[in-house]
Amino acid sequence: MQKNSPAEAHTARSEWFGDAAPSFVFRPIHYLGSKLRILEAIGQAVDRVDPSGGPVCDLFSGSATVSRYLSQHRRVLAVDVQEYGRVLAEAVLNGHPTWSAALVEKSLSDDDRGQAIRRAVEPLIRFENEAAKSAMRGDIEPLCQLLELGNLASLSANNFPISSQLSKAVHESQGRIDALALSGAETVCVRHFGGQYFSYAQAVELDAIADLARDHRNSVMLAAALSTASHLVNSIGKQFAQPIRPRDKFGVPKRHIVKKILLERSLSARSVFMGYLRQYERLAVNRHDHVAVRADFREILANPTFKPAVVYADPPYTRDHYSRFYHSLETIALGDDPLITNSNLGGGKLQSRGGYRAGRHQSPFCIKSEAPAAFSALFGGVAALNVPLVLSYSGYDPSTEARPRVMALDAVIDLARKHFAQVEVQQLMNLEHMKLNKTSLNKAANGTTEILLLCR
Repeated sequence: MQKNSPAEAHTARSEWFGDAAPSFVFRPIHYLGSKLRILEAIGQAVDRVDPSGGPVCDLFSGSATVSRYLSQHRRVLAVDVQEYGRVLAEAVLNGHPTWSAALVEKSLSDDDRGQAIRRAVEPLIRFENEAAKSAMRGDIEPLCQLLELGNLASLSANNFPISSQLSKAVHESQGRIDALALSGAETVCVRHFGGQYFSYAQAVELDAIADLARDHRNSVMLAAALSTASHLVNSIGKQFAQPIRPRDKFGVPKRHIVKKILLERSLSARSVFMGYLRQYERLAVNRHDHVAVRADFREILANPTFKPAVVYADPPYTRDHYSRFYHSLETIALGDDPLITNSNLGGGKLQSRGGYRAGRHQSPFCIKSEAPAAFSALFGGVAALNVPLVLSYSGYDPSTEARPRVMALDAVIDLARKHFAQVEVQQLMNLEHMKLNKTSLNKAANGTTEILLLCR
């Protein structure tokens, strides 16, 4: 794997990325609540309620792992309210990149815009490289200052860093970026995610990759860019809810996380991207008439692109809005330059430490007062299509301190029975879904049980 300095550059074989075989089991991104380990059970449940093998609607497709698995035998309508979900589904379902990996690599090498952005951000890249070298010698204060800087998009004149060297690098890089006169979207990874979630060198490369993919409206390239961002993100749990905090509550630097920070930030985004792009190119695709759409579940149930023979639904079931954990992927997929939300701290005048995009989606399934109506709309909408439903949910044992479900399982089952004549509860294995941040907040899924509701 090629790395950015100060680490020694080297190249690893593409096998480093895992299976590149034409398997229908594929994980494009790290994803909370992934159903990767129960794909076979989901497929069997779908076949049981609809033996015809007709089209299936994956109503909350997320990372598209279920959509891809079901696509080996059925036409799929993949639906998600987030654009990154649509991009991933389009890529893994229909595939067919219009550019070869070799041509993409050449285009990136010849990219004048990307090279100009790199030159503009060079002062911050140099500072970060020197901070990494200092950390390897035992002085991690400069690295802490960089991680605590926040993103360039949130900085103002009154909250520039204390370090004169870092302040100079920020001023110089921002001035150079402004002088390029590019649209905000063309440097969004550098300004919104550089320093916080990625090294500045990685952010420059991600901007170049995403810009190229969007310029050519290439979903496979853009999906590979999303996979790359998910792979590289320097956070706990590989998500974008919170950047790493380099100090403990007493202000003491956390020396035990330095190795992880330096290792993850030394990887070359371009090298990782090319590995993922080759994986996407090799994915088997049985047919090219699958459909991926960005839409609210109610909208698609009222007016589906094509009528499914069965619906699979995996709505969120805790209070954690997925848009908080994947806001950066949404920004890359949309190719915009969003405002950043304010936090509740400082009287609501401080921008969120996580850099969350303003107006991010708030799922009614994650809001206690709205969840019952959302489930009723889900069950009623599927029943109106006169097709069966397979619903993923999770049991909850309060004694385990697992993250509470917004609605208890029995309440969900009662709602389902108001719309379907038969509701069968199928209990699967015990699973631990991906953890969130730290143990006390995480209250992960220890002791929870994966449930499938088969509604007919």
